[in-house]
Amino acid sequence: MRHKLPIGFLALLMALSLPSLAQMQRVSNLGLVADAEYSAPLFGDVTVAVEEELRFKSYGGFHLDRWLNSVSLETPVNIPMLGKRLHLGAQVGYMRHYDDEQYYDNRFRWGVDLSYYENYRRFKFTYRSRLLCTYRDERTGDYRVNPKWYWRHKLQAAYQMPGSRFKYTLASELFWRLRQDPRYSFVDQLRSTLTVSYRLTRRQYFSAFVRMDNDLQVATPMDTFYFGVGYEFKN
Repeated sequence: MRHKLPIGFLALLMALSLPSLAQMQRVSNLGLVADAEYSAPLFGDVTVAVEEELRFKSYGGFHLDRWLNSVSLETPVNIPMLGKRLHLGAQVGYMRHYDDEQYYDNRFRWGVDLSYYENYRRFKFTYRSRLLCTYRDERTGDYRVNPKWYWRHKLQAAYQMPGSRFKYTLASELFWRLRQDPRYSFVDQLRSTLTVSYRLTRRQYFSAFVRMDNDLQVATPMDTFYFGVGYEFKN
């Protein structure tokens, strides 16, 4: 039964990701992402991570679109028959975001997530469900919906050859916008990411990725193609 999991998982992941990445000819916006992360054991099985991300966009002139600082905690949940393959996480973050009025507003974010992974030969398959709330500072603008809630669902497959420093990852994520009235809750974005990671040392990793964000079911959809780089230090 477990041998059938990778086939179905990969089929679903490719059905979501590859059509999105193939939409590059429809790109209406370009972006760059730079990300740095430090993680270390906190106590017991709990790990803490501190992350900083800079995101640039070319829409309306190339500019810094978002500056995000976040802290997250993660711990495995030991359940019989599952071992420690189920993980529980929580995060808080602060960002400066360039909005439609062409100024930077303050946004505060918190979230909780549950993820599950399976290893199959040289593959690692992961599903993550994340509930995310973003509050926007009303002193810098009026917002029709505040705070904004999302329920995000992410599928990811990673592959690493024996003895290789390289790891290849394909991921696809659906953004489900939540409202008090379920009739107005819907999926409004699909994100697909292809990443190549390289292990510099036992604790340091460098990655480069391409990402496609496709707006769905919104009045003015935008397709944004990103190129990004990342650095990670694991203590």
